[in-house]
Amino acid sequence: MAKETGTSTILAKPPLVRIPKPWGEELILRRTSSTVVKALRIRPDQRLSLQYHRRKRETLMLLSGHAVLTLGPRIDTLQEIAMQEGERQEVEAGMVHRLAAGASGADILEIASRLPDDEEDIVRLADDYGRVDVRPRL
Repeated sequence: MAKETGTSTILAKPPLVRIPKPWGEELILRRTSSTVVKALRIRPDQRLSLQYHRRKRETLMLLSGHAVLTLGPRIDTLQEIAMQEGERQEVEAGMVHRLAAGASGADILEIASRLPDDEEDIVRLADDYGRVDVRPRL
């Protein structure tokens, strides 16, 4: 059973872990040995890092609100995709990407491959909150 909270639909059962982020929060809904299921709650007019993952792949789905996914194999080939509720977007390892919420914010379901070193897998290329990675792209 779900309950409404503003523009957000979240599971009535408490999430495993709630992680505050400068752009909103992550709710870890489920972890297995191979996947992590998260709800990303992005505050209005905020966006995540422009980033890529060395090995991790993600499936993203807009649950509510408005969001734009910027996606491409390289920074000079990025395209903006206006996400539609219920529609999946695949982000393969190595793909440069960024999520941005509209004026009403956005709730995104993320299903990602789980790696033992998840934090080491992300490479931030640009970030509104000063979290840019200086490691070169491999």
